[in-house]
Amino acid sequence: MQQPKVVLHDVREVDDAAGTHYETVLTGKQIIDLIDTDVLKFEGNIRPDWQKNTMSAKTKRKVNNWAAELLEGNGVIGNLSIRLNPDAADTDYEIEDDALALFSGYFDTGIDSQSRITAIQKASDNITTMNPHGVHLYDRRFAVRIWLANDTDAPRIGRSFNNDGDKVNESAAKSAYQEDFTTDDLVNRLVRGSQHLGTNNVELLSNSVSASSAKLVAFNTLSKAFEDHWSDLPFNEQARTDQVDFLIKFWDALVRVRPEFGRVTTDVRKNLRGSSVAGSALSVHGVIAIAAAIWATSTKDLSVLDHLKDPATTGNGATVDYFSYNNPDWQKIGVLVSSVTSGGIAKLTLRTSFQTRKAAADSMLAKVGLKP
Repeated sequence: MQQPKVVLHDVREVDDAAGTHYETVLTGKQIIDLIDTDVLKFEGNIRPDWQKNTMSAKTKRKVNNWAAELLEGNGVIGNLSIRLNPDAADTDYEIEDDALALFSGYFDTGIDSQSRITAIQKASDNITTMNPHGVHLYDRRFAVRIWLANDTDAPRIGRSFNNDGDKVNESAAKSAYQEDFTTDDLVNRLVRGSQHLGTNNVELLSNSVSASSAKLVAFNTLSKAFEDHWSDLPFNEQARTDQVDFLIKFWDALVRVRPEFGRVTTDVRKNLRGSSVAGSALSVHGVIAIAAAIWATSTKDLSVLDHLKDPATTGNGATVDYFSYNNPDWQKIGVLVSSVTSGGIAKLTLRTSFQTRKAAADSMLAKVGLKP
């Protein structure tokens, strides 16, 4: 009697993608055994990295992070997907009494989950670093969907997995949950602790602020500014309290000098957009760069912010507000660029990029006398 290559127990029928498929629970050890015996192969995935069999830096970082979290015993993996091609000439299987017996053929990653299964394999390769207090990788139970899909259906289902629906944007995700003692932790405590920010002045559900909104900035913009400029991460609760207290006082002092960075009416905010760099995403990067530079000093003197009121000089010797679009320095450093509307009207617009964020931050640091 022919013996099956593997038997998966307690499989349950599910209806999806106009067909019947199965779900079960496998331990980490069972998944690794499937890989080691070539019963589960890394094949057929539609993502470019896996088609080329070369992980990009982004994918490698994602896989490494998942593997590290699994070894800590707290990784978030969700449902895994593996595929069995029912049309393949060399595939022979049967399902009876809630058990799937595979006699020939193999499962692959033609639907989804190759990155996460790769992370499980990587974690297994480094099992000696397993946190003894976490759920052991080999004992951990993973939910697995077994897709019965031929080579025509598999790419269709895979495309739906990867393209249908929108992922939760960064502002919503980062504001909803932050690891302790991270930049997002600091941003969340600053936003909710400052009378000038709060959820009424910081957009939590989108990565940008609507043109008709009075809000100052999106949470993700603040998050990225802190990632770029705030390197002194707190290491305990007291250090975090000290930093958050400083940041709240910093924002109080900033708004006294430049009210644009606090709460203003919708009409005021609309007038600022298109005429002043103050309150833009670029200027927020500069603000956080200044905050980090002041924090790094022994005196932590907030009075340097007064220089943000000092005017700038135009080419003909006239003075204008430092943040005004009429300040020629913004064009010189590429923060403002000339553009033409669909109606043929020339205007200045902000150019947002890594280079212009840095240029704006450098200009503002120099303005307050803290440029390295």
